[in-house]
Amino acid sequence: MRDNSIDVNPEWELMHEFNKQTFDRLPPLRPVLLSTVKECGDVMTYNKLWDRCSGKKSKPIENFEGHTFEESLFDDPVMVELIEQNVADIFTTDQIASAIMCATKSNYSWDIEIKKYENKIFIDKRQEDQSQNILNYMTVNETALEGQPIVD
Repeated sequence: MRDNSIDVNPEWELMHEFNKQTFDRLPPLRPVLLSTVKECGDVMTYNKLWDRCSGKKSKPIENFEGHTFEESLFDDPVMVELIEQNVADIFTTDQIASAIMCATKSNYSWDIEIKKYENKIFIDKRQEDQSQNILNYMTVNETALEGQPIVD
């Protein structure tokens, strides 16, 4: 078990409480076709040499020369541009959106902040104490009861 990242104070007013069963009972969503505002980024090609890799035939891992996944919503220049252009009401990153979508099956806690400014909602990972935020690490076994990472 992990400690809470923020302790709940008794003077806080409870606005609404959600539990896993509430999310499980939601009806399935129907997709709505939307237009693409902007396409950016690269998808690297898969190296088929990894298919032949095993314990006996090892392959060294090369350093990643691309962009890391640890930046905040407001550190991304494309996202800042979209916010300035006023193209949406809710802004988040792909990493935060996938954490929320997988929340009902995941055993990891996730530290996110939801901020409202004027008529906009910003969903981002919590920036304080970055070493403790599980969203700063690539994980596996999200639905396994054992094998959760220990973050020092």
